[in-house]
Amino acid sequence: MKRIFHRRWHGIRRAAGIGTMCLLGLTTLSTSLQAEETLNLHETASDLLSFQLTNARNEASLRSETLAPASVQQFAHQQAMSLGSFEPSSQGWKEAELDFSPLGPGTHSWLVNAHIEGKFIGYMIITANRSGLLQLSEYGQGEQNPYNLSLLHQSLKRHNLNLEELSREVEIHLQYASPLLAYWKVEQSGAAAIYIDATNGDTLPNGVVKALEHDLREEQTRSSMLPVSVQLHSKIAESSTASSFSANPIHLQPVFDPADNLSWITSKAVPATGLQPLIQQWKKHQHIVFSADDRNVLYGGPLPVSGYQVWQKNNTSEEMEYVAIGGHSSVRRFVPLDTLIEDGHFYTFKP
Repeated sequence: MKRIFHRRWHGIRRAAGIGTMCLLGLTTLSTSLQAEETLNLHETASDLLSFQLTNARNEASLRSETLAPASVQQFAHQQAMSLGSFEPSSQGWKEAELDFSPLGPGTHSWLVNAHIEGKFIGYMIITANRSGLLQLSEYGQGEQNPYNLSLLHQSLKRHNLNLEELSREVEIHLQYASPLLAYWKVEQSGAAAIYIDATNGDTLPNGVVKALEHDLREEQTRSSMLPVSVQLHSKIAESSTASSFSANPIHLQPVFDPADNLSWITSKAVPATGLQPLIQQWKKHQHIVFSADDRNVLYGGPLPVSGYQVWQKNNTSEEMEYVAIGGHSSVRRFVPLDTLIEDGHFYTFKP
């Protein structure tokens, strides 16, 4: 049985185009069944993998359009066009194939992996806000991506679990919690769930994540919104304004470990209301650390601020500012600067 299972597992990896260092669109049966559009995967999932980790890129059994509403796909392609607007090469975001995996249940978020001829070039996470509008919660360039299969494998080993030998009594879910927590939820029969940060492989405090999930359920119960699938289709016109943005070139800074020099802890927070104060600190050759204080566990932080990218609305002065966090011991993630300003502070130190 063990050898048969291994052949099936490696076959799925090959069909999915999954190397040892990246995960392209994996999602569980239970997550898929609670996606924003109805799926019929009962027989497919049991055929693919005995512990219910199903592969969204196996086009013979699952198609991307079953894993995200058409409006989400349209929005994702618009974002890809915007991201590709700064690229000097002929191959990039504009030519990429996009794969969708729902992150949930109940979060109304989707992981979008981009690749060209099997080569991973980046990812996006798209979320519907409380008004039903779609937004680009985060994205990444290059081969780094959250929900990395290698990170999951290493983290499970620390819990004495082998990814390739898990039984039917273990379910693995891709989850996302506001504002920026990407994580795996590992459920075992007769044991407490394990929560794993999908950006660095760290085990998350059980109580903190359970509280987040409880708050999400409470919010869903109180909410009088229309079903989000209806909201999404009714908001396409408003969300599609993203197509009028062009992404300017990326500006990267050296990555570092905030733990190597703790002088930032005693420094005053940079009074940042926008990107310019941070740029001024970089001009002074300062390193910048983002810290969400008691909420650092939700970011895997404190984290180095390792770059930025500005999106410019065509023919206007309107801008969207994204800042890169991580990149040393975690995935480099471009996230809205406004989100970070609302949730934490920036500190500096001279390297």
